[in-house]
Amino acid sequence: MIKNVKSIVISFILALFTLPVTVIAEETFQTEVQSRLDSLTEDTSYLKIDSQIIYSSPIITKLYQSNGYQLIWNNKLIPVLRKEILKLQDDGLNPDDYWLPSIDILLNKQQQGLLDISSSVDLDLLLSENFFRAYYNLLIGKVDPEALDKNFNFSQPFDRKDIRPKLIALLEDGKVEEILKQARPTHKRYDSLKNVLARYREYQNTGSWVTIQSGKTLRLGDKNTRISQVRAQLITTNDYIGTTENPELFDVELKTAVKHFQERHELDNDGVIGAKTLAEMNVSVEQRIDQLRINLERQRWYYHKLKGEFIAVDIAGFHVYWMKDNKLFWEAKSQVGKQFTQTPVFKDVIRYIDFNPTWTIPAGIKRRSILPNLKKDPEYLVKKGYLLLTMDGKEVDSTSIDWKSLNHIPYIVRQPAGPNNALGLVKFMFPNKHAVYLHDTNNKNYFSRTSRSFSAGCVRVDKPFDFAERLLADQDGWNREKIDAVIASGKTTRVNLKKPIKIVIGYSTAFIRDGNVFFRNDIYNRDSKLLTALNGPFKVRAQDRQN
Repeated sequence: MIKNVKSIVISFILALFTLPVTVIAEETFQTEVQSRLDSLTEDTSYLKIDSQIIYSSPIITKLYQSNGYQLIWNNKLIPVLRKEILKLQDDGLNPDDYWLPSIDILLNKQQQGLLDISSSVDLDLLLSENFFRAYYNLLIGKVDPEALDKNFNFSQPFDRKDIRPKLIALLEDGKVEEILKQARPTHKRYDSLKNVLARYREYQNTGSWVTIQSGKTLRLGDKNTRISQVRAQLITTNDYIGTTENPELFDVELKTAVKHFQERHELDNDGVIGAKTLAEMNVSVEQRIDQLRINLERQRWYYHKLKGEFIAVDIAGFHVYWMKDNKLFWEAKSQVGKQFTQTPVFKDVIRYIDFNPTWTIPAGIKRRSILPNLKKDPEYLVKKGYLLLTMDGKEVDSTSIDWKSLNHIPYIVRQPAGPNNALGLVKFMFPNKHAVYLHDTNNKNYFSRTSRSFSAGCVRVDKPFDFAERLLADQDGWNREKIDAVIASGKTTRVNLKKPIKIVIGYSTAFIRDGNVFFRNDIYNRDSKLLTALNGPFKVRAQDRQN
């Protein structure tokens, strides 16, 4: 097979890589390629072309070896790769990361027959590096999430042994487009977000994005020249679907469109254009494009190999989704951690459900809240109905301790099960170092709020009993009637899931639902750091230099 490949590549080389006077011998190219690659003394060292690092050099060395050190890229593959590199902007990536200007200079020289041996090899290595970068960025993302968030625990693995057969397939079959397509996430949310990015780039290119002049609050019945600007902008963003006979009149159709816009941007959907709504309408199209790019990168982190059935918690979107085979099976509103008690981003597996749970107060809450209150009032725990326990579970009289002399609480503080418990009447457990889980709440009124960052870090779930019933649907004897009976008993009851289910707790500030794009506030101020890294230079993760 390799012999056949060699003959094909040789024929392309003879057709393409010629000098004005003499034909460059195949062996000369082989000698130059081998010389470059043999200069690598360690598996983690890299070639350089001018100041440009060939990060793929440890990976492609064996590829070139298997190909007899011949050049890989021919006049059939080069334009396909170049087209695919340009298409990476549709994924929110930056084509400038792939050295197209340098490659185009070399290609022009090649067409004029002006490439010497060294430059011909430079071109081939740059093209191989380009393919590697594109594959790498689509597979695992451009930015290392663990460099931004120490809690992140589901980075995509990258195995050099995995890409080598793909490169060989590329050499044999020329399937550049297919291989890069396979590297992209297959989740439909990714493709939907890509489509929206393309649309917003069109707004940018056509100049159809409208800036609305500042002024007084606008509401139903108003007539104002600014209203025509609002209507034009809402037509652009697909929020307004009505007539334009009276563009300066704030009519019922426009109010409906404003409410739709407000819903998509995490605003109170009252149909009135006040300061907050106007500010969201006047976010520039460039900012929205960056927001979409940021969240496409997150999609590459979260969803590349996440298939089948899983629970997805969207922190910034305040929702929980249950996905089955790329389709939404169930969803509910959620409440998440406050700014100073942020819900972490990580993945795990839901393994059991506790009905009528007790709540063991985490160390951070004991330090920040419980101890200061005990110093003010030694009866604080008694009044709250909390228990104070030794590490072996013996109850202690909390009023007998001189709390003012302590700088920490050397006891377990536990809230008994019951309707007033902070966890409500059910919790969904995936044991983890963060002590974070999904649970019911006795603060259900907060679910009516638009922005819902109220918890100490855990995720409060609306419709928790419906969630429990669905999780237990395939377990004999467990239905809503039995769940209600267990809760009514007041007894703490644990039920292990026969089929544990994956859970991903992620953070998205732009996402697609029901065909509409929703933008959310960056409640934990994470977007700017990610954007800086996304716009920064290409890097290979430290762990990927070693494997």
